[in-house]
Amino acid sequence: MGWLQFAILATISFGFYNFFTKLSAEKLSPPVAFAIMAGTALVVALIGIAFYKVAGMELVFTKEKLIFPILAGVSTGLAEIFYLTMFAKNAPLAIGNPLVVGGTIIVAIVLGLFILKEPIGFYKGIGIVVTLAGIVILSKG
Repeated sequence: MGWLQFAILATISFGFYNFFTKLSAEKLSPPVAFAIMAGTALVVALIGIAFYKVAGMELVFTKEKLIFPILAGVSTGLAEIFYLTMFAKNAPLAIGNPLVVGGTIIVAIVLGLFILKEPIGFYKGIGIVVTLAGIVILSKG
Protein backbone atom coordinates (compact mmCIF):
# COMPACT_ATOMS: atom_id res chain seq x y z
CA MET A 1 0.00 0.00 0.00
CA GLY A 2 1.12 3.53 -0.74
CA TRP A 3 0.98 6.54 1.55
CA LEU A 4 -2.48 7.61 0.34
CA GLN A 5 -4.11 4.39 1.53
CA PHE A 6 -2.50 4.88 4.92
CA ALA A 7 -3.70 8.51 4.95
CA ILE A 8 -7.26 7.27 4.36
CA LEU A 9 -6.95 4.67 7.13
CA ALA A 10 -5.49 7.29 9.50
CA THR A 11 -8.33 9.69 8.64
CA ILE A 12 -10.96 7.07 9.41
CA SER A 13 -9.17 6.08 12.62
CA PHE A 14 -8.88 9.72 13.75
CA GLY A 15 -12.58 10.23 12.98
CA PHE A 16 -13.53 7.38 15.32
CA TYR A 17 -10.91 8.57 17.81
CA ASN A 18 -12.56 12.01 17.96
CA PHE A 19 -16.01 10.46 18.36
CA PHE A 20 -14.89 8.18 21.21
CA THR A 21 -12.90 10.99 22.83
CA LYS A 22 -16.04 13.13 22.95
CA LEU A 23 -17.99 10.28 24.56
CA SER A 24 -15.15 9.63 27.04
CA ALA A 25 -15.02 13.26 28.12
CA GLU A 26 -18.73 13.18 28.93
CA LYS A 27 -18.27 10.30 31.41
CA LEU A 28 -14.73 10.52 32.83
CA SER A 29 -12.37 13.17 34.18
CA PRO A 30 -9.99 14.23 31.38
CA PRO A 31 -6.78 12.93 33.03
CA VAL A 32 -8.45 9.58 33.80
CA ALA A 33 -9.78 9.24 30.25
CA PHE A 34 -6.36 10.15 28.85
CA ALA A 35 -4.57 7.60 31.07
CA ILE A 36 -6.88 4.86 29.79
CA MET A 37 -6.43 6.03 26.19
CA ALA A 38 -2.64 6.22 26.55
CA GLY A 39 -2.46 2.78 28.14
CA THR A 40 -4.56 1.31 25.35
CA ALA A 41 -2.41 3.08 22.74
CA LEU A 42 0.68 1.53 24.37
CA VAL A 43 -0.83 -1.94 23.98
CA VAL A 44 -1.56 -1.20 20.30
CA ALA A 45 2.03 0.03 19.83
CA LEU A 46 3.45 -3.12 21.42
CA ILE A 47 1.29 -5.27 19.14
CA GLY A 48 2.62 -3.22 16.20
CA ILE A 49 6.20 -3.90 17.29
CA ALA A 50 5.45 -7.62 17.60
CA PHE A 51 3.87 -7.58 14.13
CA TYR A 52 6.95 -5.92 12.64
CA LYS A 53 9.20 -8.51 14.31
CA VAL A 54 7.12 -11.49 13.17
CA ALA A 55 6.86 -10.08 9.63
CA GLY A 56 10.64 -9.61 9.52
CA MET A 57 10.33 -5.85 9.07
CA GLU A 58 13.12 -3.58 10.31
CA LEU A 59 12.65 -1.84 13.66
CA VAL A 60 14.81 1.31 13.60
CA PHE A 61 15.95 2.87 16.87
CA THR A 62 18.62 5.52 17.40
CA LYS A 63 19.43 7.18 20.72
CA GLU A 64 20.27 10.43 18.92
CA LYS A 65 16.69 10.87 17.70
CA LEU A 66 14.95 9.70 20.89
CA ILE A 67 14.12 13.28 21.89
CA PHE A 68 11.59 13.65 19.04
CA PRO A 69 9.19 10.85 20.05
CA ILE A 70 9.54 11.99 23.67
CA LEU A 71 8.56 15.56 22.72
CA ALA A 72 5.75 14.18 20.54
CA GLY A 73 4.52 12.17 23.53
CA VAL A 74 4.56 15.23 25.79
CA SER A 75 2.74 17.24 23.11
CA THR A 76 0.18 14.47 22.68
CA GLY A 77 -0.38 14.19 26.42
CA LEU A 78 -0.99 17.90 26.82
CA ALA A 79 -3.17 18.04 23.71
CA GLU A 80 -5.26 15.10 24.92
CA ILE A 81 -5.93 16.62 28.31
CA PHE A 82 -6.87 19.97 26.72
CA TYR A 83 -9.00 18.21 24.09
CA LEU A 84 -10.83 16.08 26.65
CA THR A 85 -11.36 19.14 28.85
CA MET A 86 -12.82 21.01 25.87
CA PHE A 87 -15.36 18.22 25.37
CA ALA A 88 -15.98 17.92 29.13
CA LYS A 89 -17.05 21.59 28.95
CA ASN A 90 -19.67 20.57 26.37
CA ALA A 91 -17.97 21.58 23.13
CA PRO A 92 -19.96 20.05 20.28
CA LEU A 93 -17.99 17.45 18.29
CA ALA A 94 -19.06 19.03 14.99
CA ILE A 95 -17.54 22.39 16.00
CA GLY A 96 -14.77 21.60 18.49
CA ASN A 97 -13.07 18.98 16.37
CA PRO A 98 -12.87 21.09 13.18
CA LEU A 99 -11.53 24.02 15.21
CA VAL A 100 -8.79 21.87 16.71
CA VAL A 101 -7.98 20.09 13.45
CA GLY A 102 -7.94 23.36 11.48
CA GLY A 103 -5.75 24.98 14.12
CA THR A 104 -3.47 21.94 14.06
CA ILE A 105 -3.11 22.35 10.31
CA ILE A 106 -2.09 26.00 10.73
CA VAL A 107 0.46 25.15 13.44
CA ALA A 108 1.90 22.36 11.24
CA ILE A 109 2.12 24.74 8.27
CA VAL A 110 3.94 27.39 10.30
CA LEU A 111 6.39 24.81 11.68
CA GLY A 112 6.91 23.31 8.22
CA LEU A 113 7.53 26.70 6.63
CA PHE A 114 9.71 28.35 9.27
CA ILE A 115 11.48 25.44 10.98
CA LEU A 116 11.70 22.80 8.21
CA LYS A 117 11.92 25.39 5.39
CA GLU A 118 9.33 23.52 3.29
CA PRO A 119 8.22 25.31 0.13
CA ILE A 120 4.73 26.69 -0.34
CA GLY A 121 3.01 27.36 -3.64
CA PHE A 122 0.04 29.40 -4.73
CA TYR A 123 -2.60 26.68 -4.23
CA LYS A 124 -1.21 25.71 -0.82
CA GLY A 125 -1.37 29.38 0.14
CA ILE A 126 -5.03 29.49 -0.88
CA GLY A 127 -5.63 26.36 1.20
CA ILE A 128 -4.07 28.06 4.22
CA VAL A 129 -6.27 31.13 3.78
CA VAL A 130 -9.40 28.96 3.41
CA THR A 131 -8.44 26.97 6.52
CA LEU A 132 -7.93 30.18 8.52
CA ALA A 133 -11.28 31.49 7.29
CA GLY A 134 -12.96 28.25 8.34
CA ILE A 135 -11.46 28.49 11.82
CA VAL A 136 -12.67 32.08 12.19
CA ILE A 137 -16.17 31.19 10.96
CA LEU A 138 -16.45 28.13 13.23
CA SER A 139 -15.20 30.02 16.28
CA LYS A 140 -17.95 32.63 15.81
CA GLY A 141 -20.71 30.01 16.07
